[in-house]
Amino acid sequence: MINDEDKWLKALTVRNNVSNAYNREIAADIIKETRDIFYDMFADLKTEIEKWI
Repeated sequence: MINDEDKWLKALTVRNNVSNAYNREIAADIIKETRDIFYDMFADLKTEIEKWI
């Protein structure tokens, strides 16, 4: 189900860093990275899971 392990590990790292995002610029970078990189990854996982349902 998970095709790109490195990307998933990066997403986990970013998620763990969200709690330290007190800086507006850092928070904006996290949002941009999530939208630009991780959104498609989650959409692909959703599609893959739906195949099994």
